[in-house]
Amino acid sequence: ANVFFMTFCALSSAKGMDINMIEHGILENPKVDAALAYHVSPGQMPVGIYMYNSTGTMMYSVDGFHIEIKGKGAHGAYPQNSVDPINIAAHVYFALQSVIARETDPSKACLMTVGKFQAGTAANIIPDTAVLEGTIRTNDKNSRELLVRRMKETAIRTAETFGGTAKITMISEVPPLICNPEFTEQIVGFMKELDIPKLTPYPGISASASEDFANIAEQVPSAFMYLSAGYMDDRGKYSAHNPKVQFNEDVCPIGAACLAHCATRYLN
Repeated sequence: ANVFFMTFCALSSAKGMDINMIEHGILENPKVDAALAYHVSPGQMPVGIYMYNSTGTMMYSVDGFHIEIKGKGAHGAYPQNSVDPINIAAHVYFALQSVIARETDPSKACLMTVGKFQAGTAANIIPDTAVLEGTIRTNDKNSRELLVRRMKETAIRTAETFGGTAKITMISEVPPLICNPEFTEQIVGFMKELDIPKLTPYPGISASASEDFANIAEQVPSAFMYLSAGYMDDRGKYSAHNPKVQFNEDVCPIGAACLAHCATRYLN
């Protein structure tokens, strides 16, 4: 008999929850033949929509990085005695933007965002260290490999140019989410059999956000579905990951029914 792995998630860790599950044998004991995941989606849209992609990349990769720049501290009045890590980090930041602007294929979606720049504790002290943290996202596996490699090379060599060092730690490493076309369409067919009012398909969705279910989708034929869990009034003003987000719990029986029905039909 085939084995069917299912997950119904609201939010998922970018650090690789599914990698940890895979490492501990969730796909092997027992052997998994296919995987289906549902993810709820808040916002200003009615409950009943299900969104999927059976033709291309559904969600982008995410490679989070932590760059620690080491220099030499000094008094702000004597900068010649320092190796200024803030200066190095600033040059690293702008060099990373040039990687996006001049080295990536413009036909692919490629993003590199630095969301944290931290250094120093006082206005008149040049610190020893500076920290940059950011995220790389793309819808293309080759672009992902290029960007991660060039991020590391750029940070290390720029730091060396100014007399410092750079240490890179990866925070997250998740591939693009690419669902199996045939299995996804099979699941859509099963869902269409359900007598759920206003259950409406929305194919071809793609998002620059990321999902660690992509790690499972690399291992077994997989389908990933978004179920709308929003409100059409002001309660739907905020999206996922916003502290004011509200999820419409009317989606819960829809998700449970879809999982149960699709599992049963697939196993049959």
